[in-house]
Amino acid sequence: MSYFFIINPNAGKKTTDIERIIGAECALRRIKWEAHFTQDKGHARQLSRRALIAGFHNIIAVGGDGTIREVAEPLVGREQNLGILPCGSGNGLARNLFIPLDISQALKGIFEWRAREIDVGLADGNPFFCAAGIGLDAEVAKLFNENARRRGILPYVYFSVKTFINYKPQVISAHFADGSRLRMKPLVFSVLNGREYGGGAKIAPNAFLDDGLLNVIFVRKPNLFRSLVALPDLFNGKFLRHKDIVSEFRLKSLTIKSSERFVYHLDGEDFKSEGEIRFSVLEKMLRVKAP
Repeated sequence: MSYFFIINPNAGKKTTDIERIIGAECALRRIKWEAHFTQDKGHARQLSRRALIAGFHNIIAVGGDGTIREVAEPLVGREQNLGILPCGSGNGLARNLFIPLDISQALKGIFEWRAREIDVGLADGNPFFCAAGIGLDAEVAKLFNENARRRGILPYVYFSVKTFINYKPQVISAHFADGSRLRMKPLVFSVLNGREYGGGAKIAPNAFLDDGLLNVIFVRKPNLFRSLVALPDLFNGKFLRHKDIVSEFRLKSLTIKSSERFVYHLDGEDFKSEGEIRFSVLEKMLRVKAP
């Protein structure tokens, strides 16, 4: 087996010593390997394609969900395996796959775990692997990506609180495959492949990465007191019991429309929509090394 490591030097956790750690472990196991550092946005995707052409069977993303998304995109529908060394601010996909956040444990697992097949979410054909969203979380992702001077969970919390106070939900309509529609003004409209965002926020505890379905969570904007009551349950898996502010749908596809442009995110990377997005799912189209 051969291993190609794609390292984001600007990830939430420092990766300055990671190449030495990888090299020592690979030397012990007498494994063919290469490691390359990303230089800018989109470079991880290019390196992943390069690894495929070079014949590497295991392509490892060393970084957060944004890095993982770039590395994984060329692997969709292929026989090569994705590996994850979680070094991001939130590590959403790693948490959903129960990959240890300790780098040494995750590295050993990459050599020992079998690959499992997981679903791939699509937003107008663009893949996401953990979560997509419209509303507060998308605005926070945009602020974080544009303004955070350092990575990690604390800047993300800061931007979340700052955005929540002044955020005014936008009117959108959800168009379902059976022809029904739902008009709403969501604080958060999340389309999830897995059960949680990064940082341990379990917003969709009923979701599974390999069930062939997307879990859609619609959160209405509550007042500050109601938010403080519900917030702890976001992290203990009981968030859906707050039915006065939360609704859940499980489906294979839907289309979101709005009369205005809006921001959305795919695994924490922010994008702008002209007013319409179609979400769908590809069943078990990515092979990932995980417990």
